[in-house]
Amino acid sequence: MSTDGLKPVKRRASLADDVADALRERLLRGDFKAGDRLPTGSELSAAFSVSLAVIREAMSRLKHDGLVETIQGAGVFATGTGGSKTFRLDADGGGQEALKHIFELRLAFEEGAAYLAASRRTPRTLRGLHKAFELMHADDPGAGAAADKEFHRLIAGATGNPLFLEFFDFLAARIDSTIFIARAHSAEAGVSAEALEEHREILRAIEARDGAAAKAAMFRHLNNAAARLRL
Repeated sequence: MSTDGLKPVKRRASLADDVADALRERLLRGDFKAGDRLPTGSELSAAFSVSLAVIREAMSRLKHDGLVETIQGAGVFATGTGGSKTFRLDADGGGQEALKHIFELRLAFEEGAAYLAASRRTPRTLRGLHKAFELMHADDPGAGAAADKEFHRLIAGATGNPLFLEFFDFLAARIDSTIFIARAHSAEAGVSAEALEEHREILRAIEARDGAAAKAAMFRHLNNAAARLRL
């Protein structure tokens, strides 16, 4: 497959997303058939006028979507799944409406996770939740955001259903940004203590093995987080 038709992309917030979108369009259109080798990283770098690091990141996105696969020593190849719709989350640059969609998806997913975690949690996962909750008190926004995500990830893991954890990890990139934004808004509005108390209520319900209370506490937390984002 040649690089004909590939043009330098317009520089926006994420060049990797721009490159991935351009290649994804061609893959879904069927320009690359199953088994076709994509141009090399150097060829794509020159065609898009971006660095090799950007190309590698873009390829990682396409691989995650299941559109390409890497064969060691041979290159990157199309998987031939262009005829099927790949589920993606295009929230970057989407503003408040995109964040609202992410929170609605999180709410539906994490309510169920909290409900199951309350009945299936183990002493080990409960210890992990307590540790993550304590680390959420960190003054450093980055450390607090990491602990926040870990708290929610442990709840997904506590369901005992590996698909919950896999789906959480799929959401992780978006959750990283939305949690950080939510914490920033909380600090500005002086409600960081409120957010911590919401997590405490979730933790207490899971510790008490009260699924209904855990589900309700998760709903309140994510609904309030969305409100802090003015969604």
